[in-house]
This record gives sequence, C-alpha cells and structure tokens, in this order.
Amino acid sequence: MNWGTGIFITIVIFLIGMVSLVIISSMQPLNLVTPDYYPKAIDYQSQMDRVQRTNDLEDKMDIVQEGNNLKLKFPIIDSVNTIEGEILIFFPRDNNLDKNYSVEVDSSLTQVISLDHVLRGRCVVKINWKQNDIEYYYEEDLMIN
Repeated sequence: MNWGTGIFITIVIFLIGMVSLVIISSMQPLNLVTPDYYPKAIDYQSQMDRVQRTNDLEDKMDIVQEGNNLKLKFPIIDSVNTIEGEILIFFPRDNNLDKNYSVEVDSSLTQVISLDHVLRGRCVVKINWKQNDIEYYYEEDLMIN
C-alpha cells in the first residue's frame, strides 16, 4: 500500500461519514416553538407591549402547584371580572406534549387546572388574556412534580 491509496481510503471514509451524518440529521424531528412561529415573530412589538402592561400591574399573576392541580391567580385590574384568553402549558423538548386551556376564572379570579394528563417535568406556562379589551401576557417556567 502506498501514500496515494492511503489518502484515497481516508477521503472515501470521510465522505461516507459526512453523507451518513447528513442522512441521520435529516431524519431527526424538527419541533418549532409553535407552528405559526414566523407570523408571531412579525407581531413581536405588540407581544412586548402585552408583557410590559402585565409587568406594570400592581397585582401580579400567581402560579402554584398544589398536589395534582395547578392554581392560577389572575391579577385584580378593576371591578370587572370578565377575563377571556388561553393558557398554554408548553414543553420545550416536544411540542406534541403541549396542552391548551381556555381561561375560565371563578369570582376570585382563580383557575384550577388538573395535571392528571400533563407530563411531569420542566415546562413553561404561557398565559394570554384580555380584560376590558386590553391584552396581557405572562409566562413562567415551572417544574411539574
């Protein structure tokens, strides 16, 4: 065996390795944060406005896990207690595990969500809600036990 043969074998092994890496990486699932990620990115300034309005509130959002339930206490904004919106329990590792809920608060602006069908582990609770035609947004990292 001479130098030319050794160089040729090295290049062939390298090319086979690179082609194998491309094939393996193309088979991996691609989980975007949300299916409509790009349209939401265009609307970024209004999202920042919602976050700022939430941060400016005197009363803060409170999320607590109590046993097998997640208790969400919405801030008191004024005497009108009609709130509409959505709650997303987002799992960064796999978007197929995400759970969506509608905001349905009681008279004390509290909502309880059962965690029976929610996977245990790290998640992000994302809450979009509207009160008196003003939109708010809050998110919190949470470890569900």
